Amino acid sequence: MSQKRLNLTYALKEGVITHISEVERGLKCGCICPACKDKLIARKGKRVMHHFAHQSIENCEYGYESSLHLAAKDILLQTKKMVIPPVYICFTESYKEEICISEAKEIAFDRVELEHRFNDIVPDIVVYVGKKQFFIEIFVTHCIDEEKLKKLKAADISTIEIDLSKTDSTISTDELTSLLMENDKTKYWKYNSLANKCLNKFYSVADKRDVIARGFALHVDWCPIAVRIWRGKPYANFIDDCASCEFCIAHSFDEDENQFILCTGRQCISSIEDFNIPFNARREVHIQEKQIAELDQWKTLLLRGECPNCGGRLLVKNGKYGNFLGCNQYPRCKFTAPANLLYL
Repeated sequence: MSQKRLNLTYALKEGVITHISEVERGLKCGCICPACKDKLIARKGKRVMHHFAHQSIENCEYGYESSLHLAAKDILLQTKKMVIPPVYICFTESYKEEICISEAKEIAFDRVELEHRFNDIVPDIVVYVGKKQFFIEIFVTHCIDEEKLKKLKAADISTIEIDLSKTDSTISTDELTSLLMENDKTKYWKYNSLANKCLNKFYSVADKRDVIARGFALHVDWCPIAVRIWRGKPYANFIDDCASCEFCIAHSFDEDENQFILCTGRQCISSIEDFNIPFNARREVHIQEKQIAELDQWKTLLLRGECPNCGGRLLVKNGKYGNFLGCNQYPRCKFTAPANLLYL
């Protein structure tokens, strides 16, 4: 990181965060470092950018970051508002596109606190909106690591990270104010409680379906939208169908290294709006009429105990993985179906 970017432009003067432009030159500035509390010299020459320098030590590792925390808090205290970034549901274990559930918007808040401890979490800034709060982390040299992110998720506290690590020069008061008051790509949710709640809604209606290797192909049997059919059985090709399907919300491996997907197709839910639409209406929107007719036909046949492959009679049989429906014409007909018919 360049020294230029670490130059202090904010300091504490009589307990108040103060910009370099507001003080006298040299030790007359009467300022101290917000991190180490060492006396500062205000260097306001003509050759280099105006900045504070420590009087007795060469470098202070956290001075610049601490000064930004104080400056951001001071701006928020004066404005009593900020623009929070948009909120997305991210399906990180699949190719499903992220869903925006809240656009960037300006919010008003009640109070701001600096580095207030929450159990074993010490956020840079805490913003209170009514009885709720969220954290703001300013990333200059240290971003939110996996350990801290895990704690934030466990505490279910929404947290915004502001990435200033790539800033080419020391940020000014106007630039920091603009960043807080406008929608900016350097400001994003590292964790959002609402997004997590919505993501869990998708998980709650998803079915776990095994990915089965057959030769060079990967199949998922009993595709709930009947993308493909083989001998009366609906299925999907994982690579060609499931990977790009709006209902596939996760692809992973279990403890035995077997592949599986999480699929919301049985409930016909691919968006947040779908949760508020009756099932039949969702079905018509997401599944073509031909597929609906085939699914209904299979359901009728299966409920009558009739094999959709050969017309034989379906029997409840017991196998290695429990009960299943099998045709009485086996081995001539090898049609099988789950005993509980969850795929319908």
